[in-house]
Amino acid sequence: MTGWTDERIPIEVAPSPGEALDSWCERYAHRLRTHTVDFADYLGLPHTSLRRMVRRLTEGELELLERRTGIGAEQLRAMTLEAFDGSLVRITGQTRRLTAPANWRFYGTTSRYCPACLADNGGRWQLHWRLGWTFACTRHRLLLLERCPRCGKHPPVLSGGNHRMLPRPQACRSLTERDGRGTRCGYPLTEAPAVSLAEGGSVLLSQAGVNAHVIAEHRSAAARERAGELSHLGRRALRSIGTRPEIVPPIARDIITACGGELLAGAAAMEIHDARNVAIGTTLAAIATDPEHPMREEVFAWMCLAPDREVGELREHPTRYLRNWSPAGPRVIKRILAASDSQLTLKARLRYGTATAEPTMPHLSEADIIRRASKTPGMLWPSWTLRLLPPKRPHQPRIAGIRRACTSLMLIPGGPAGHRQAARIMGNPQFRSNLESLLALVDADQICSTLTHYARVLDAHEVPIDYARRRALFADEASPLLLDENAHWLLCKSLGTRQFQQVHLERLRWQLRRLLLGADPQPGNHAPAWAHRFAYRTHPEILAFLDEQARRNLIAFHVTAEPVTWEPPAHWLDTIALPQPLLDLPAERVRALLTPESTARDVAQTLGLTVHQLRLLMESRRLGAQTRPHNKGHYPRPPRQGFLVPDKLRDLYQRQGLQQLQIAELAGCTTAVVKTALKQANIPLRPRRAPGELKQSVNPAWLRTEYHDKGRTVADIARELSAPATNVSPLLDAWGIPHHPPGHRAPPAWQPSSFANLGISLSAPMKHISTRQGGTEWLRTALLIPGHRTRRSAALTLGIPRTSLNGRLKMLESAAGFEIFNHRTRPVVATPRGQALLEEAQHLFDLLDQQPPADFVPTLA
Repeated sequence: MTGWTDERIPIEVAPSPGEALDSWCERYAHRLRTHTVDFADYLGLPHTSLRRMVRRLTEGELELLERRTGIGAEQLRAMTLEAFDGSLVRITGQTRRLTAPANWRFYGTTSRYCPACLADNGGRWQLHWRLGWTFACTRHRLLLLERCPRCGKHPPVLSGGNHRMLPRPQACRSLTERDGRGTRCGYPLTEAPAVSLAEGGSVLLSQAGVNAHVIAEHRSAAARERAGELSHLGRRALRSIGTRPEIVPPIARDIITACGGELLAGAAAMEIHDARNVAIGTTLAAIATDPEHPMREEVFAWMCLAPDREVGELREHPTRYLRNWSPAGPRVIKRILAASDSQLTLKARLRYGTATAEPTMPHLSEADIIRRASKTPGMLWPSWTLRLLPPKRPHQPRIAGIRRACTSLMLIPGGPAGHRQAARIMGNPQFRSNLESLLALVDADQICSTLTHYARVLDAHEVPIDYARRRALFADEASPLLLDENAHWLLCKSLGTRQFQQVHLERLRWQLRRLLLGADPQPGNHAPAWAHRFAYRTHPEILAFLDEQARRNLIAFHVTAEPVTWEPPAHWLDTIALPQPLLDLPAERVRALLTPESTARDVAQTLGLTVHQLRLLMESRRLGAQTRPHNKGHYPRPPRQGFLVPDKLRDLYQRQGLQQLQIAELAGCTTAVVKTALKQANIPLRPRRAPGELKQSVNPAWLRTEYHDKGRTVADIARELSAPATNVSPLLDAWGIPHHPPGHRAPPAWQPSSFANLGISLSAPMKHISTRQGGTEWLRTALLIPGHRTRRSAALTLGIPRTSLNGRLKMLESAAGFEIFNHRTRPVVATPRGQALLEEAQHLFDLLDQQPPADFVPTLA
C-alpha cells in the first residue's frame, strides 16, 4: 500500500526475510511498548489467537492486517505456514489446528531456534524453524535448540499479556515460579549453548539436501517421495538404535557423537520430533540413499534388520508392517525387499522377487495367478528348464519332478498363493518330493531369481495354449483318447516295424496324452523307463502321426485355434542373465550326431551335455535319433543297462541269491524281463520251489515274530521271501498265528535297497534305512537340513509342514538307531555319527544319480 490511511498504525515495523508472523507481531508490540494481547486488541482482533494466525490467516484477518499495518497480502501469507499445508504440515479447517504431518511428527505451537541467528537479527524467529525438517542452521553450523537451558521449557515466541513487564526480544518468555509467584524466565536465548557441527560434515550436508530437495520443492512429487524416503528410513534407524544398540554401525555412532550425545536408548530413541533425533535419523537416511556414499549398503542393511526378530531367523515377510512403508516410495520399498533377501524363506523370496534386480510388493490377485497357471504346462518347457539348470551337473534322473516343482513355484511371485495352493492349482500332489529334487540340484538363489523372471515374462506375454483347459480335458487317464489304430498299424508296416501290439499302443496313448498336456500324465519325479528311449529314438513319421492324432483330439473338443505343442520364443529371455548350457548348438550338428548307431550318452558327451540336457534339447527342438533299420528281428539287441547288465545280474542272482521278483523290484520291471535277461546272459535258472518247500524253509517262530510281534503284513513278508502272498497266508493258518484285526497299521514295509547294485559295502545303519519303505526319501530330506538355523526354517524353505519334517527325521533316526542332528544348537548341525551317515548317503546318491536309467523294453522303431 502506498498511501497512509487513517486506519493505519502510524509506526511501521517491517518484517525481516523469513520471519514468522507471530515473531513480527511480537516485535511490533515491543516497538509500541505493549504486549501482543493488547496489540491484537488495538489491531481489532480481540478474540483472535496469534498462534493460529501464524498457521493460516482468514480473509478477514488478512484484510485487517493489510489495512492497519500496510504490509501486502502476499507478504503476510508468506509469513505463515499456509504455503506448507498438505505437504510439510497439516492444518485442519476452521480451527486451524496443527495435526501430525506426513513425515517427521513435529507439530504444535513451539518453535526451534538458533541462538546465533537470534543474536544477529535482534530476536527474529524464522518461520522454517517450525518445520519438522529443519534441525540445523547451515549459516552458523549449529544444531537447533528445542528448549531453554534454564527452565527446560519450549521458549514461546509470544510474550502474552499476563505480566506487564516487557521482556527483551532475545529472552526466554516462559512463565516460571519464583519466590511463590509466577514470573518470566528471562534467560538470554542468544547465549544458549548449542552443538557445533563440522563444516562439510554429514549432518550439515543432509540439512542442505533437505533444504534443496524437500523444503524448497515441497509441492513436487519428487520432493514428497524424497521426504518419505528420509523420514521412514530415519525412524527405522532410530528404532534400531534404541532397541539394539549393540549392533549399531560405527558411522551411526559417529553421527550420534557429532550431534552431541551418546547412544539413545528406550523412549529417548523414539522421541522422533526432537531436533537431535531428527538430525541423526535424517543424516543416516541420507547416507543410506546416497548412491556415491561408500557405507550406503551397510547402513541400509542395518536399517532393514527386524528389531523384533532374532538375527538370522527366516521370515515369511520382509517386515511385519511392510504396507506401512508405502509412503517411503517405491525406491525404498525395492531396497528394503532386496536387503531382506537373506532373511526370507524360499516362498517369500519368490513372492517378493527379492533375488532379482526389481523386487516388488505382491500386487496380483488370485484371478491373476489362475490366469498365469493357464499359461503354464504341468512341467516346465524344456527350453526354460535348460536355462534354469546349471551348465554342467551330474546325471539327474528326477528331472520330471524338477520340472513340476518349477511350474508350481512360478505361481508364487507377486501373488497371494503359497506352496500348497500353487500345487493344488497345478494338480501336483507330489510337490514336496518335487521341491526336494529341485533343491538338491539347483541353488536356491538361482531358483528364486530365474523362476521370478519366468513368471514376469509370462505375465507380460500371451501364450497360444490354454493349459488349464488342456488339464481339465485330458488329465483324467480314465477318459479315452482318439487313436487311429489302423492308421498306426499301416504306418508301422510301411516302416518295417512290429511296434503295433497292445503294449505299444498303450505307450503311444501315454505319449499322446503327454503331448496334449505338455507334461507326463502321471505326477511324480520319474517318467517310465521306456519313455526315455522313446523320446530319444522315434521315427519322424511316428512323431508326425502323434501330432496328427493330438490335433484330432483337440478338434473333437472344439479346440481349433491352438497349436498341438508350443515353446516360448527365445527372445523372451534375452534381457535375463541366466546360466545357459550350449543352447545355441546348430540343429544340423545335433541332427547329424543322431545316427541309428549312436546312443544318448555318446551324443551328450560329444556335445558337452548330460543325458537329460540332451533330451531336453531334443524335446524343445522336436528332434529324434534315426531309427535302426528293421532286419526281421535279427539285428543286434541293445546292450542291457542298470541292474540287468550281465555281470551285475550274475552277482545279484547267483552270489547274493536274490529271487527274480526282488531283482525285478530293483530294476523297475517285470519278472518276465528279468527271466529273459538271465537267459540272454547264459545264467542258469534256479529250479522253482517244490510243493511244501516254502513251509519247510520258514521257521514258524520267525514268522510269528515278524507277523504278529512286529506287525508286518503278509505282502511285506512274501516280498522278503520272494514268494506269492497267497503261499504265505496258508502258513499263518497252519501254525495258528492270528490274523491282524481290522484297522491294523503295519510298520514301514521292507524293500530292496536302492544302493544294492552300486557294488559298495553299506554300513549297518544305511542297510537298515535303505531297506525300509521311504527310507531313501528320508535321507534325501535329511541332506537338505544342515545349515538351516532351525528345523522350522528348514521346513519353511522346503515347503513341508514342521510336523511332517519332524516326523520324517524321527523315523529316520529311529531306523538309524541314533540321533542324527543336534537340534538344540543353532544352526542345526549333525552329530558325529549323523555326519558320517550323511556323508555316506551323499556319496551313494551321487553314484546313483550318475547311473543312466535302465531301458528294458524295445522301443518304437
